[in-house]
Amino acid sequence: MANASADPDKAHAEAVADAKRLMRLARTGALATLEAEGGSPLTTLVGVASDFDGAPLFLMSTLSRHTRNLARDPRASLLLTGARDRGDPLNHPRVTLGGRVDLDPASRAKSRYLQRNRKAALYAGFADFGMFRLRIESVHFNGGFGRAGALTPADVLASRAGEAALTEAEERLLAEVNALCEAALARIAGHKGARLTWRAIGLDGEGLDLAAGARAARAQFRSQAHDPATWRARLRELLAG
Repeated sequence: MANASADPDKAHAEAVADAKRLMRLARTGALATLEAEGGSPLTTLVGVASDFDGAPLFLMSTLSRHTRNLARDPRASLLLTGARDRGDPLNHPRVTLGGRVDLDPASRAKSRYLQRNRKAALYAGFADFGMFRLRIESVHFNGGFGRAGALTPADVLASRAGEAALTEAEERLLAEVNALCEAALARIAGHKGARLTWRAIGLDGEGLDLAAGARAARAQFRSQAHDPATWRARLRELLAG
């Protein structure tokens, strides 16, 4: 999977961490579907957000060509890449997730999507738009030259343990985070040297998502939290570190 000279366990752990980070930070992705007429592949740019476990969520119009394709054949492939400021784009991490795209009518899915893609609120209420989720069946990670291989869905999907308790407390927890000073929020986002105004936009058992305008950041916990008290403890660990 990775550089042959590297420790296999360490290389695998790094690949899992990088793939999960891409899945949490991505706001757009290249979605490949199969054409209803002829079965040829079609790749389109779509907006993306992550569900509680990290699975991709989409807000799509049923009038779109790719959505019509999925209605006939739900098989799809999604390519996610990270932001690239410099260097060879082929030497930066990316992950391809394969599986089936299903409707996800849960109001929670739309809420998570709009927290991460605020401008989508302009059309989210249109009658032809609906929420969809990619049910991941395969994972191909490429971390750059010499770092490529297959991961499993279990590798990249977080446990849903504690989801009900954390989502019920999410608004309250995010308000607590956003009440912190700008320096603390920047430290959590990992951008303490940059002059950006960060805000917490969503959480899960493994960490916290933040945004500053069009920029996204991920604060990853060292271990999972299954309830609000443990989640607060994990956040304090980030602040202390």
